[in-house]
Amino acid sequence: MEKKYAVLFTFLALVLLVLGLYFFTDWFSKVTGYFLGESDSEKLAQCLAEKNAEFYYSQLCADCEKQTELFSQSIKHVRLINCGNEKENCPNIQSLPAWYINSTIIYGFKNLTELDSLSGCNVLN
Repeated sequence: MEKKYAVLFTFLALVLLVLGLYFFTDWFSKVTGYFLGESDSEKLAQCLAEKNAEFYYSQLCADCEKQTELFSQSIKHVRLINCGNEKENCPNIQSLPAWYINSTIIYGFKNLTELDSLSGCNVLN
């Protein structure tokens, strides 16, 4: 019977440890805004969101897909505007992908360094 309690206690201790680490790291990340090497794309996407940047894309656009892959999950911070397959939802956009940053439309695929510079975020080293 004692062995049963020891196993149960060990299991509960491990569960509490894992949950504690999860909540601590979430708290730490929210408080500091930086946790164990927060990715460059995450920092840039958050800055772009603060600057109300918009990303115009189409699902048939190869460069648009390449741009979203560059940001990975971080793209969720940026306002995304799906222009449709024939740009029917974005009549004023000449080509895709396009960024609207600081009251300027910027066309074409941009790497993180270019976006950092164009936006004035300066979050990349």
